[in-house]
Amino acid sequence: MKLDFNFNLTDLDGQPIENANAGKLLANTLAQQAKGDALKFWEWALALNKGEIVDLDTSDQTTLKTFIKDSDSLAILAKGQLLQVFKKD
Repeated sequence: MKLDFNFNLTDLDGQPIENANAGKLLANTLAQQAKGDALKFWEWALALNKGEIVDLDTSDQTTLKTFIKDSDSLAILAKGQLLQVFKKD
């Protein structure tokens, strides 16, 4: 599945949040983790930071979804929008 996180997060009124690129936020969160698959998280972080689309198999999709859901560093505002990417066709 190809996932595109290169979009600006929006506030509760649906207005874009300035300097709040979803991919860059996720990239920074992945890169700052102390636990997890270091090489995989690092490669995803590099790609997401560049605005690239990531192509994940079923196992990696589950890993990334779980990471987003369980992250203490991400607010619900961000988590909800990041998880919506998995629902797009």
